[in-house]
Amino acid sequence: MKLVVDTSVLIAALMKKSTVRELLLNPLFEFYVPEHCVEEIERHVNEISERSGLSVENVYLLLGVLLASVQVVPAERVLRK
Repeated sequence: MKLVVDTSVLIAALMKKSTVRELLLNPLFEFYVPEHCVEEIERHVNEISERSGLSVENVYLLLGVLLASVQVVPAERVLRK
């Protein structure tokens, strides 16, 4: 099954160990995320760090793990109206 996720889903997976995180790491699904979502998370990494209790470095490490299991769709392939 192919699914597109947005920034809030990635942030939820970063905030705590949860069903959302488990689903994103499940190889039975194909997840896609627009490139701008990753950029938005990078702009808010300090806030995510504070709210999650993770260091900034660990937020980036976890983001890397999550992004290894999702396809980042380049901005030029995302249709905006």
